[in-house]
Amino acid sequence: MPPLPGCSALVATRNRWELLVGRSLPSIHQQTHAVREVVVVNDGASFNAEQQAALRELLHPLPLVVLDNRRTPGAAGAWNTGLEHLLARSRDGFVALLDDDDTWEASHVAENLHAAERARADIVVSGLRLVMDGLERERSLPEGLVPGDFLVGNPGWQGSNTFVSRRLWATVRGFRDGLRSLNDRDLAIRLLRTPESRVAYTGQWTATWHLSTQGDALSSPRSPAKISGLRWFWRLYGGEMSKAQAEAFFSRAEGLFGVRRTEIEARGEDVPPHQRPWGDLHESV
Repeated sequence: MPPLPGCSALVATRNRWELLVGRSLPSIHQQTHAVREVVVVNDGASFNAEQQAALRELLHPLPLVVLDNRRTPGAAGAWNTGLEHLLARSRDGFVALLDDDDTWEASHVAENLHAAERARADIVVSGLRLVMDGLERERSLPEGLVPGDFLVGNPGWQGSNTFVSRRLWATVRGFRDGLRSLNDRDLAIRLLRTPESRVAYTGQWTATWHLSTQGDALSSPRSPAKISGLRWFWRLYGGEMSKAQAEAFFSRAEGLFGVRRTEIEARGEDVPPHQRPWGDLHESV
């Protein structure tokens, strides 16, 4: 059997040291199929020398690269900073995302790589368990995803179960810098619409999304990031929604996040700088 392709882990973090070192990075270190490297991009206060040494000790012997966000502040800019670094070095294998407060099962990378090999896929979607405020919530395993599934909501493909080939990351040019939330849905639509993309599913729960509805989490009701992201997303995709989809989009925004339709449609500064189907990485990455 030929060896499985390599996988790099990419983590964006912002001032959540305890969760980073106590939750997400240990789950990368315990993978049964070791990642090729770990790239941690800091979107908050830079790590000092002592913190960087602690990260290296925690992940040893895995190669570690620590970067500061060189692009627009926010998760999208941080992820793009990491992708830019990775894509400049190799176009083979995969890049898997993990949020700094989420976890992977020990089998996550292995299951995704095996699914990719079986289906010759460049996108693999595994089950992302939802734990909200400490309690697990029932949800369905993702399967048969199409772009339209993400216009109204998200059927289960989010940050920490994103597993995409480097070639396809380069094709879609990463994320949209400045999009403060709903990056998962925007990315899914663009990846699934790429003509040469092929999706596989592990059929396994291999990652956990730890969602807090308190504090400054992106999904907290009426968080500024959520309001901004909804406005951007509506301006990017509202024109292709059916009447029923638009009504469902606005109803979900108000029901889950307390954001009214008038706020989303209001003119203001939260306007995406482009409508093109690509992210903001340079075409030559």
